[in-house]
Amino acid sequence: MESSRADNRVLLLKLGVIACVMFAFAWALIPLYRVICEVTGVNQLVKSDAPTGAATMADDVVPLATPVRLSFDATVQAGLPWQVRPLVRQMQAPRGEFVRVDYEITNASNREVTGQAVPRYLPAAAGNYVKKLECFCFRQQRFKPGETRRFPVVFVIDRAMPAEIGEITLAYSVFDVPGQGAP
Repeated sequence: MESSRADNRVLLLKLGVIACVMFAFAWALIPLYRVICEVTGVNQLVKSDAPTGAATMADDVVPLATPVRLSFDATVQAGLPWQVRPLVRQMQAPRGEFVRVDYEITNASNREVTGQAVPRYLPAAAGNYVKKLECFCFRQQRFKPGETRRFPVVFVIDRAMPAEIGEITLAYSVFDVPGQGAP
């Protein structure tokens, strides 16, 4: 009987140590996760504009007040009975500020249809500097017959975008997703 009590105490002590080690490991994951995200760039919508210690040439700096001319467009795959249009065709936007544009999509058929939008940027290099926060292109969209919905597209134009890129066209190509509609 005495040996089983001693065994139980040892087991309890071991389980307590294991629980403490697990708690410490979970607690250490938080700063480790932040470091991994910072190094890989994951989970960062817009990087800080704080200087990195390296000197920059005055010619490389784009004044924040320099607006970028934005154009919006959409095309639909042949045979897809959708009408997709931006509610604003053109606008000026400052670098580093949030921009919101709404797109309206209508299913002009008498059947349920699922589609997916794919973004394009002109010039293509501008895609590296447009950071989207919200977009209907992030997932497939299912529409009932005759349904019309509006979707916001929210993004930021990175302040680090080269001055040579003074105009960006954000266009969407919308495709049918076969087999996703109602039978």
